[in-house]
Amino acid sequence: MRRENELRYTELANILREQIYSGYIKPGEYLLSENRLSEYYGMSRTSVRATLDKLMQEGLIVKQPSRGSMVSPDLIIPGEQHKTLQIVCTSPSEFMNACLPIVIETFEREHPHVKVKVIGYPAGSFWDCLNGGMEPDLLLITDRQYADIESDEAFGEFHVSVSKSASGIYPKLLSAFRGDGKFKAIPVTFSTIFMAYNPGLFEKYNVPKPTADWVREDLLRAAQKLTLDTNGDGITDQYGLSLSSTFSRWLVFALQNDVRFFTKSDQIESLQNSLDFIHDLLFRYKIATLFQSRRFLINGDAFPRQRAAMVLTTSMELAGWRKQMPFEPQVTAMPFGPSEATTAVANLFAIPSTCRNYELANLFVQTAIREDVQKTMVERTRFISVLKQVNPQVWSDDYLHSLNIHNGDIENSYFLHELFPNPIDILDLEQGMEWFWAGLEPAASFAGQLHDIIARRFSDNRA
Repeated sequence: MRRENELRYTELANILREQIYSGYIKPGEYLLSENRLSEYYGMSRTSVRATLDKLMQEGLIVKQPSRGSMVSPDLIIPGEQHKTLQIVCTSPSEFMNACLPIVIETFEREHPHVKVKVIGYPAGSFWDCLNGGMEPDLLLITDRQYADIESDEAFGEFHVSVSKSASGIYPKLLSAFRGDGKFKAIPVTFSTIFMAYNPGLFEKYNVPKPTADWVREDLLRAAQKLTLDTNGDGITDQYGLSLSSTFSRWLVFALQNDVRFFTKSDQIESLQNSLDFIHDLLFRYKIATLFQSRRFLINGDAFPRQRAAMVLTTSMELAGWRKQMPFEPQVTAMPFGPSEATTAVANLFAIPSTCRNYELANLFVQTAIREDVQKTMVERTRFISVLKQVNPQVWSDDYLHSLNIHNGDIENSYFLHELFPNPIDILDLEQGMEWFWAGLEPAASFAGQLHDIIARRFSDNRA
């Protein structure tokens, strides 16, 4: 017990020392009270006092009777205490381009002795940065990259203070990235997959705009009227809908048609109906254009270039498209089936086990998920906040409902690693769908392959 207490107050001393050296708590400013420190960091008053005594012996703080502990007014931060926090991200990344600068600006303003350095790596070679000797302090990863993590030992734990700061995050988001009761990664933004449409094209061709209660037949009628040869050369150059072959997009059709990936029941019929409908859109009615996505390139530019009136997309993707779109897209409910369910994507921070600035890394993540920072991020970039209390301050209830966010709840939104815990299954299915997307394989054939993988998961669990 004594050794455990020593470790805990040493850990708190490191945190407070880092806050002082980084300039977050400046000379002459007071630390939190002993009670607040004890409550915030989940430590006993005895351990907190031992921490403050240690910092006072180092000359970093002075105690003021009846007022608390203050950073020594005459403290001079030595040059060697100026730090660099190194973050490695996938590049290109809309979060890196639009949101990360907001977090960095706030963090560097509050920690004037710290500089944040961001290094972008191509998605295909992202993990090479860890294997090649680089030792970043933080990783900004996607939910798909999170699923690629093979060993928990490659990443450090977040401090208890970060866990407390994360209490306002949607519970579903936290549970999706928690392992063995601990946070392996902290989400900083997310998006459900939702439908966006170009209101100008609907108006131009006198097509009724989508409503909250529209159904599959309404979608088909609208898409048929919006699929046109606009220049009279005999070739269709505008489509009602833009589809992507990436897993996170087309699985929405299955989820909305009551395909459940967590039960063993026979779902061949529901799977086949979902895949048949996709084939209908592409090849029978020919009212959708297909972008054959690669893992790190999800959608083509048909929608922002006004060559498709509707698209399945994310808030991150729309943020990038807005730079080139001559219109403001609207969002609407997806009418593919009776169930209000969808898939989701996220950007997350993870701390590699080789991190040299552990306390600073935790402080940076705390800054990123702080309510004022999250709100600024949403207002400037139109991303979605991970904090359930922020989104209603910025977005209307109708907008959030179209994104499948109901009363602060996203329980019917699923990440790929929740649906397919083994990432190899996704790669196998992506390769197995090539003929399906070309229209050369019937829906029934691929539905059987997908059903077998779902059934195998339950067989593996029993074994």
